[in-house]
Amino acid sequence: MDRARLRTFLLGGAAGLLAGVLIAPRSGRELRGSLTDRAGEARERGRESYFETREGMRERRAALLEGRGRPADQARQAPPEETAAAAPRPRLRDVSEDPDVPAEGPATGAERSEELRRKVRETRERLRGKQDLGRGPEA
Repeated sequence: MDRARLRTFLLGGAAGLLAGVLIAPRSGRELRGSLTDRAGEARERGRESYFETREGMRERRAALLEGRGRPADQARQAPPEETAAAAPRPRLRDVSEDPDVPAEGPATGAERSEELRRKVRETRERLRGKQDLGRGPEA
């Protein structure tokens, strides 16, 4: 039974190989040359993209080191009053540790905040329990 399956498998493989050789649009040498050319073109496109990106990053870095904070072409387009009037962004508060901090906004926002705090506490307790279980008995 096993020999019959092996013979069928080998016969099918040989038939597939023969069909591939007869149906192939190019010879092996032509196909390898075509694949080599396409791989070379893809490599060149990748190199070009890499060098363009690297040059752009160098320009941005130089602009940042000069203190402008923007690439040179964008800094020229922005009006000076816009850059002077920019206020610093407010820092975010971490409310996950202190549940007694009053929530800002309407009642639905406060309810959501309290619900999130409760879920964070429950998740922390579950994780701590899993850590303790993973350690096993300490001797």
